[in-house]
Amino acid sequence: PDGSPLFARRWVHTGSFVMNDGERLFYNQLREYLQDGFDLAKKQGNQGRALGFIMTIFQKIAASSFAAVRSTLRRRQLMLTIHEAIVKDQSLDIDGHLELLNEARRLIMVENKLPDDPIGKGEADHILADMKLRLLKKLENEDLFIFASSDSSEFQSAQGEELAALSIAYTLPQERLRIAELLAVFPAQQEIKVEKLLRGLGSLWNQNPNEKIVIFATYLATVDLLSREIETAYPGQGVVVLRGGDHGTKLAAERRFRKADGPRVLICTAAGREGINLQFARILFNFDLPWNPMDVEQRIGRIHRYGQKDTAQVYNLVLSDTIEGRIYLMLTDKLVEIARALGKVDEHGNVTEDLRVQILGQLSERLSYDQLYRDALTDPELRRTRQEVDSALSNAKEARKVVVELFQDLDKFSLDDYAPLADVEQSKIRIMNFLRQSLVSENGEL
Repeated sequence: PDGSPLFARRWVHTGSFVMNDGERLFYNQLREYLQDGFDLAKKQGNQGRALGFIMTIFQKIAASSFAAVRSTLRRRQLMLTIHEAIVKDQSLDIDGHLELLNEARRLIMVENKLPDDPIGKGEADHILADMKLRLLKKLENEDLFIFASSDSSEFQSAQGEELAALSIAYTLPQERLRIAELLAVFPAQQEIKVEKLLRGLGSLWNQNPNEKIVIFATYLATVDLLSREIETAYPGQGVVVLRGGDHGTKLAAERRFRKADGPRVLICTAAGREGINLQFARILFNFDLPWNPMDVEQRIGRIHRYGQKDTAQVYNLVLSDTIEGRIYLMLTDKLVEIARALGKVDEHGNVTEDLRVQILGQLSERLSYDQLYRDALTDPELRRTRQEVDSALSNAKEARKVVVELFQDLDKFSLDDYAPLADVEQSKIRIMNFLRQSLVSENGEL
């Protein structure tokens, strides 16, 4: 009623970093692998949509963390190896069949860190049998086409992680060997984004050892990576993970995190965030950034909502020398440019929330983010990408202008302006006279 905000303001900071040498080598080879996949998908026409979707998922996972894309590539490599073993068996190539089965066991033991002893080998055989069964029950084409038909949300992207690993009906030539070559150059050192996150957590806890911190990540392999790294670096702080599950499971995790003596860190996926309120925490890290900026807004809305008493602090982590990072930073810069021209930035230089939501909402209707990021792989200078973004932003700005002009008079509307025109006492007298005359005409009385 007094015009004060319903909840505290927010402060958003984007930390941009460059890859280390090992990450850059791996990323460049991954880009070549993805581009070959997209090129083949285009040649295959409508049937190539599924392969294109698989490549898109790998591109998104790599933007989350290199550890996550390695995990998915390893699982795809394993499924391709098992599939080739089955083909060898069907063609009565016994030696080839056994060689590939042994390779599959080796991959399983490496991925699951199993000991090279009878117990470890037995566990590997159990996993191998399960994988063969899953492969024989492989997903129908429709499953991929549902996901590949349009831009996927953050939640759908996370679901597609499993599809990308298992859908081996859509492959590149010699893809199993191609993946092996790619994995051979995977960087040994800690990921730069993980290093920056851990440093940021330490700085915050130096100021307040009891600070509660929310971290968002899209993919489960990234969540597992962060959980391990944080528990190793800060063993006393505690980590709780929200992967999804039923509402009761989510509420139990939320209650654990909320307790004063509970875990200091909550790591959350898109599936995990639905239906929970985290406004008792004021700090959020976006370890990865969904391609659609509106998904980022939904994440921030978990802590920046009614009931938040403090300024919400949001930290975005971006690799500025990746295609994906450069597009995100370009979109951010363009939005700030528009906001400054309209006088819609706060004292910290942040775009005001109303403008951000208006422009991003319009932009989501005018841009296919999946297509934008895919096409950028062949446009390293982002010339076409920048033109497409500029055009979409210009249209979004014009659409917003029309809406503002339609409703601008409402900003000036006030009932108080009409008070002098209202004579309440005279109105009462007129109403009473009307009622009295009506009753008299009906032989009644007042």
